[in-house]
Amino acid sequence: MKDLPGEVGVCGQNLLHNCPTTSYTYVNEYFLRKGVLIMNVTEAISKRISVRSYENKPIPPDILKRIVEAGQWAPNAGPFQISVILNAGLRQKINDRAFDIMVHSENEFARQRAALPGYQPVYGAPVLILLSAPADAPFGPANTALAAENMLLEATGLGLGSCYLVSPTRALNGESNRDLAREAGVPEGYTVQCALIVGYAAAQNKFGLGERKKRGAVNYIE
Repeated sequence: MKDLPGEVGVCGQNLLHNCPTTSYTYVNEYFLRKGVLIMNVTEAISKRISVRSYENKPIPPDILKRIVEAGQWAPNAGPFQISVILNAGLRQKINDRAFDIMVHSENEFARQRAALPGYQPVYGAPVLILLSAPADAPFGPANTALAAENMLLEATGLGLGSCYLVSPTRALNGESNRDLAREAGVPEGYTVQCALIVGYAAAQNKFGLGERKKRGAVNYIE
């Protein structure tokens, strides 16, 4: 995958390099033959929601690879890193540190979320994906956000749930968190800009934040 922008690191298992799909392009037929229904872009955009409760079920490696490659195909203006956390123990470490930060946060909403019975910042998802960029890169936040959106839509299109997260960034950035960031495959000198989780959605979106709505004011200048 050297021809694609965005480096990928997989923490936990080396699964993605053995998938039969060697390129993101022209693999729809492969997934259709496996019975995986693929939405068009408009449908994926309209159906995507933030899923905050997941089944205890792994994502097949070929499907996960396709989601990750969608991030690599996003518009970009510089280097960024995609770290795919498959290791359950490492995900739990990140979850626990993020939870502790939320409990002691000055932000009232963060404290309220952490106080919910059974609340976990990574919501029990089987895959946590971290997106980082050089700390001094002016387009790092944009590069990683665009990659995250591509992956969220691809996951939706392949029938999976997903959620864009910020809380893991607080558990991985700063000198005091460098040990955990290093374990998670974040390169030296990089800042984790955002994260997302992916998995099969549980029947009940237990920690959902209500009905999805269109946001953002629009004006047309002629």
